[in-house]
Amino acid sequence: MSFYENKNEKQIIFNTKLVEESIQKINDGIILKRYENPWLKNEVGIRRSGIIFSMTEEEQAEYVKCALDPHYFAEKYCRIKIEDGTIGSIKLRDYQKDILTKFVKNQFNILMCSRQTGKTIVAAIFILHTILFNNDKNVMVVANVFDTAVEIVDKIKNIYSLLPFFLKPGVKVWNQKSINLENGCRIKTSARTKKPAIGFNIDLLYLDEFAHIPSTIIEPYYKAVYPTVSAIENSKIIITSTPDGFNLFHRLLIDAEKPDGDVSKNKFVATRVYWYQVPDRFVTYVKLNDHLLYDQGIDKDYVLEVLKKKYSDVTTIKRKFISDLEKEVICVYNNEKCSDIDVKKTTIINSKGNEISILSVAEVSTWKEETIKNIGGEDAFNQEYGIRFTTKSKSLIDESIIEDLIKNKKIYEWIPIGVMEDKLKFSYSDLKWVKDENIFDISMIKDYKFILSIDISEGLGEDYSVINIFRICEKPKEVIELNKLSCNSIVDFFKLEQVGIYRSNIISIKQLAEIFYLLVFEYLNPDNCKVVLEFNTYGNTLLAELPYVFEGNNQYGSNVFFRYKHKSDSNEEKIGLRLGDNKGLLVKDYQDFIQNKSINLTNEDTVNEITTFVKHTTASGNIRYAADNGNDDCVMTVVDITSVFSKNEFKEMVNECFNDYSSKEFIDYVNDILNCKEFTETVDYSQLLNIRKRVLTENRGRYTQIKESEKNLKYYDKYNKFR
Repeated sequence: MSFYENKNEKQIIFNTKLVEESIQKINDGIILKRYENPWLKNEVGIRRSGIIFSMTEEEQAEYVKCALDPHYFAEKYCRIKIEDGTIGSIKLRDYQKDILTKFVKNQFNILMCSRQTGKTIVAAIFILHTILFNNDKNVMVVANVFDTAVEIVDKIKNIYSLLPFFLKPGVKVWNQKSINLENGCRIKTSARTKKPAIGFNIDLLYLDEFAHIPSTIIEPYYKAVYPTVSAIENSKIIITSTPDGFNLFHRLLIDAEKPDGDVSKNKFVATRVYWYQVPDRFVTYVKLNDHLLYDQGIDKDYVLEVLKKKYSDVTTIKRKFISDLEKEVICVYNNEKCSDIDVKKTTIINSKGNEISILSVAEVSTWKEETIKNIGGEDAFNQEYGIRFTTKSKSLIDESIIEDLIKNKKIYEWIPIGVMEDKLKFSYSDLKWVKDENIFDISMIKDYKFILSIDISEGLGEDYSVINIFRICEKPKEVIELNKLSCNSIVDFFKLEQVGIYRSNIISIKQLAEIFYLLVFEYLNPDNCKVVLEFNTYGNTLLAELPYVFEGNNQYGSNVFFRYKHKSDSNEEKIGLRLGDNKGLLVKDYQDFIQNKSINLTNEDTVNEITTFVKHTTASGNIRYAADNGNDDCVMTVVDITSVFSKNEFKEMVNECFNDYSSKEFIDYVNDILNCKEFTETVDYSQLLNIRKRVLTENRGRYTQIKESEKNLKYYDKYNKFR
């Protein structure tokens, strides 16, 4: 042990071994002298300032790794106490990793999260990393109430206390309101206030539950603090909250989500985290009733085995104690191949050999249903977990589908187009195409068949003009298998795959006409394109512009547009889709076609709008469909495009794709399903059973001589294979 004299006090050069020995001595009740004790106020885990620590080479290397990589620091060294009192490592979920990356890379972040998604842990890790591996950084934590700010600092303290000693700077101040480290970094907390702390320069401002701070308080505070924080080099502002109406948080988030180049876009990077992104929430609970099981002569293990046999190939099934329910239940984790509806349809065999519903012996519910009951209703759930700005709104698309769309978003990129470079006198950089050759190969662009959907705005920086571009292509077989009993025609085997989009809120209708003309008539093959044009507001203006683009030197033809009845009692169809009383029907089709994968969306702007396009119930009880915040121009082009599935022109395009481009294997596969479908719709199933029984049991006799019976047997076998 080496030491030297400093100001008449002995001072030890500590290392990890000596630190561990000090912990053991304290645990054994030994009172350490000050120079032997590396802990502040004898509190193990809190390194006191002024001591000397010697790192090993390995510790030095780990220190550098942690300083350079917050993700490595979080998952290698950050630990917390979990519910059972044990210490566990922090395993970041994918969306938490994304949040942490954004906090590191961007100066301004705004995050809207469902309750209990773990965003406070991410914020605590980031703030802790900031004060551990920097010098002279000031952090201000502000929340809607003081207790919330204290809770955040407590999480930071808890993680700090469980870190290895070599990662910790010494602590000078350690109390409920603040932390001061010997490297000059400080954390201060504050409840809501109209004025920032005077004399405290802020390098990192963390504003939690921002939307829940009254506007009379947060607006003057934010107005005063933003200029001073943003002026500091390498400063950061992080805003997090659940929604609470249309306020400053709403405005900042919506402006942050606007595309690059939009004049009203702010500097914040926006992120949304939904309740169903959290593991163990997208689950069905099977709560077995002991009494009902006894009556049916069934035990719990049997029910578990039935569920595993039926669904284990597509999902995870396990028995688990759920603390919120205060009982052990069977958990069936849901996905598009195994929903709560599927579980509720499950049947089991009782002790008498009778087939009964699982609902006869169990209550079947979901995490969402249980939470709605516990939180006090769907309105409260929509705000706290559904992150809805208005509580009188309901999601139109099932959460499993939204989660799948979010996971499978594609990168979209601008591609230089020669004809547009030559003829346009303005930028077309907002025209982007999917970067995935499996669904869009630019070398085949003249051969693809496209459906385009257009929604037009006035170009004044508010609503967007959108041209959404979809390619007609085959559905994957695994998708067909899920819905094959509802396949009635060739159209049911094909989908509209989103491959491109133009989106701008500053383009004039005249400029939009030029882009549309060049896109359809010169870049794509107009013989392979059909277009849905929403006619309500500016559709007629676009139609009026098109014949005269490029001073009339064009090959424009109106035959590319779908035609519709503009009045319900009209016999004549005209260019353009006019929305009115038919909007509700189109929205229903939109739900169905997204659900059964007849429309597949891959563009981020469109998917984001899908998540906020909801059903609103007004105070008077009327129903309307719109975004609960932001824009819905992209999603409205999707709603509009559902109208084409019943049009003969679309069916003809699908048949051409099927006959000209589908493989023989796919053609045979489709024909087999349709032939079986056609046959079984005309022959009674019980008759088929009797026919099969007769044909198979008679070795001689008239049944085996009848060709019709042989034909019936062949079709029965084929039906049995596909049903």
